[in-house]
Amino acid sequence: MNVGRALRRVGRAIFHNWPLKLAAIGLATFLYAGFVASQDSNVYPGPVAVTPVNQPPNTVLVQQLRDVEQIQYIAPADLGRLRAEDFRATVDLSGVRADGNPVSVRVDVRPVDTRVTILAVRPPSIPVTLDQKVTKQVQVTVIQSTAPDGLQVGATVVTPTTVEVSGPSSAVNRVVEARVSVTIDASAVNVDRDVTPDAVDDSGETVSGVELSPTTVHVQIPVYENLQNKSVPVNPIVTGTPAAGFRVDRITVDPLVVSVEGDQDQLTGLQTADTAPVSVSGATRDVTSEVAYALPTGVSVIGAKTTALVTARIVAVTETRTYVAGIRLDGRKPELEYDVSERTVLLTLFGSTAELDALDSTPIVIALNVESLEPGTHQVTVVPGVSSSVSVAAISPAQVTVTVTQRATPTPGPTPSGGDGVGPTPTPTSAP
Repeated sequence: MNVGRALRRVGRAIFHNWPLKLAAIGLATFLYAGFVASQDSNVYPGPVAVTPVNQPPNTVLVQQLRDVEQIQYIAPADLGRLRAEDFRATVDLSGVRADGNPVSVRVDVRPVDTRVTILAVRPPSIPVTLDQKVTKQVQVTVIQSTAPDGLQVGATVVTPTTVEVSGPSSAVNRVVEARVSVTIDASAVNVDRDVTPDAVDDSGETVSGVELSPTTVHVQIPVYENLQNKSVPVNPIVTGTPAAGFRVDRITVDPLVVSVEGDQDQLTGLQTADTAPVSVSGATRDVTSEVAYALPTGVSVIGAKTTALVTARIVAVTETRTYVAGIRLDGRKPELEYDVSERTVLLTLFGSTAELDALDSTPIVIALNVESLEPGTHQVTVVPGVSSSVSVAAISPAQVTVTVTQRATPTPGPTPSGGDGVGPTPTPTSAP
């Protein structure tokens, strides 16, 4: 019964004054139609590039986003026909999982001018594939063409030997090496140029969608018409000056001899294999560096090891200096008097220039401990206390004479008369 009353009440509310309500709906429709009629309803045929927003960090889009192909809109007639730059098309990637699987994401198209109303967009959504961005190092491999008849090629040197490949994990994981191809020219010109490598998989196919860093590598391949080889001593090149107070004691290199190859006329005048310079500028300790060889163009080292280990031994500059050192007596007793035959001695020290320079700025005092000396004459050895990095070369004199005597006791004055040694008590006097 209550339900029936409720339904009748709703029905009365709906149909009450229904002519008036129907007239209001008609008026609204008429006004909207008038508004639409006053607008310029158009279709922009595209394309409009889609921009990704809110892309999660360390992710990468696997494929290029599809463009918006058509936009239906209405706009005031005074705006004229709109162009691509009048729209902003985006896709929100915040909710897309970076797992390499495509998903459909709605395209959000907004006008630059707020008076424009977007009615429809085609396509309303586009496929998006998001993947984790990863990096790894791969080896650079040089593939060279067969040398023309009469020519020989030397060892290939590529710099750097590895490159970094980055991109979506699904693509990066397929890359096994960075490959460059080089052609040996019949003119016998050495290969010495930058080449762009390709990322390839284990089948030798190029992997797209990844980036290599650096984008180019430098390839050097010597080409010979009359290939010869020769063994020459290694000459280590050391440049610069160590820090003040230090010097280069000796230079060693490993290996001592190296085998090189090149055209006969290039090897004729080659007597040593110089290394790249090793700097010792400002050094205070040994310098060890593994460096390449600085060989003439067209001459290369034979073998897998193409570097030399150069070691420059750095030592302190040493000398001897003589100083005037003062004598100080420690441990004196108040009841004794002490007399020393020498107040100063000549102290000759050996050490590094830096250590001796530091001693120049402060007076040197040698302490003699006389605490155990009894009254009498004693020969005391002078033992200076110096830094462990400085040694004593000579002392003159090596011993000094210390005379110890009992300090004199003061003699008491005459005793006043009176028998008991106590004088009369002074009588205070008043001030005049």
